Amino acid sequence: MKRAPSQMTLREMFSDSERLTAELIEHLELGFIPTNEKLIRLVRLVPDGIEKRRVEDISVRNQAVDLLKSEDFAQALFEKLDAYLSAMDQSVSKIIDGE
Repeated sequence: MKRAPSQMTLREMFSDSERLTAELIEHLELGFIPTNEKLIRLVRLVPDGIEKRRVEDISVRNQAVDLLKSEDFAQALFEKLDAYLSAMDQSVSKIIDGE
C-alpha cells in the first residue's frame, strides 16, 4: 500500500505528481476529449439540405455514460494530484519557515 503524500519525501512527491500529471494529460487527450467529441457529433443538429440520420436514445445514453465514466476517472486523478500538490506546498513552507 502506498504511503500518503504527506509521509513522503519532497523528491517522491515531485516524482509521483509528475507521473500523475502525465497520466491526467494522456487521459484527457486520448480518452476524455475524444469521448466528448463523439457525443457532440452524435447529438449535433444537422443543417437543412444535409441528409438526416436517426439517432437512437440508447446510443446517446451509452455515449453519455462513457463520458461520465471518463470524467470520473479524470476527477479521481485530479484529486490525487491535488493531494500531492497540497502536501508539497506544506513541505516547502516548512523548509522556508525553518521547521
